[in-house]
Amino acid sequence: MGDHTDVANLIVTKMGKNLKFWPDEHDIVAKTLDLLTDMAGGYSSSKLLLTLSTVKYLASHHTHEEFPFLYVPSNARHRTTFHAILVRLLLSPGGEEKLELTFDNFMEPIVKVMSQLGALDSSQLRSEGARLPLIGVFRDLRGVAQSLHNRRTFGMLFDILEPRHSPLFSKVADLWFDQPDVMISLLRFMQEFCHNKANRVNFDQSSPNGILLFRSTSDVVCAFGRRILANPGLAAGDIYKSRYKGMSIALSVLNSALGGNYVCFGVFALYNDPALDNALDISLKMALSIPLEHVIAYPKLSKSVFGFIEIIFRNHIKTTMALDTVVFMQLMNAVHEGLQASDAQISSMCANSIDHLATLYFENSGKDKPEVLNLKKVSAR
Repeated sequence: MGDHTDVANLIVTKMGKNLKFWPDEHDIVAKTLDLLTDMAGGYSSSKLLLTLSTVKYLASHHTHEEFPFLYVPSNARHRTTFHAILVRLLLSPGGEEKLELTFDNFMEPIVKVMSQLGALDSSQLRSEGARLPLIGVFRDLRGVAQSLHNRRTFGMLFDILEPRHSPLFSKVADLWFDQPDVMISLLRFMQEFCHNKANRVNFDQSSPNGILLFRSTSDVVCAFGRRILANPGLAAGDIYKSRYKGMSIALSVLNSALGGNYVCFGVFALYNDPALDNALDISLKMALSIPLEHVIAYPKLSKSVFGFIEIIFRNHIKTTMALDTVVFMQLMNAVHEGLQASDAQISSMCANSIDHLATLYFENSGKDKPEVLNLKKVSAR
């Protein structure tokens, strides 16, 4: 059969044919991508993959015309895995040279689809013909973002998306808010994109990019939040899938942006930019619109809601203390319930919220600050 390179090429060629000729066989696609993920994750095996002609073909032809499995709706999550593998290989040491492909070249098919979608008017963008392309492009982008582990590579994707394509995201959130399949794919991508893992979202001191990233995130969360709050009738059927899941991920998106340490939030008030206030306002309304018993009943939802409460007590205590007394007491009631949760992560977040509040009072009890006066006013009730 030849040496180890010939054997590896035979195996990878078989995997490529699985993806090309068995698009409707979910198990075959899943197991093929699992094996490819394992090979791409190893140091020696990933270096070997970069020398194979099949891998070069995969990296330069990652479209549904070449690999029909990408356009099968049930394979939507596999699009994310497929692109995450290819980008991991492409951005590994020597990857671009060995695959004879740059990151910008790799992104061209995705950018082309985004440009076509961005050129559509509202009625065309909301049509059924745009559903699969939208889901596909957000799944692909999420896979790309998953494999960006440092400042340089994250900046490459950011430069492609900002400012040309980011308006598409908030427009989709506004038009497709009631369709979970589209919204979940968009929000999952936003959650990955604004997550500052390994300190990859790290711009120069003179760069406005951190603020631009938060503003884009705020636009998406606000567009979705306003529409979902204005349409309570969406709760029919499976309430978690139709309503709470989107809210949960939207709150997680904002939690990642608020806690990413790449935005100087004082800039928004200084220049009268409403992006921060709008995001906090809509997210607070979303969190409090969900009955507390439902929050507790769904673990992922509860972690998003209590995570949001903890982060506004930690980083935005002035805004929190300026809330109406009734709203503030709703938050404190939620914290009280969360403290008694069996999940240690939830009870810990609620305990941290109390700690932030106690710290504020302890450090400023003798000072004439608005937030302290508001806290005393609430305590006196």
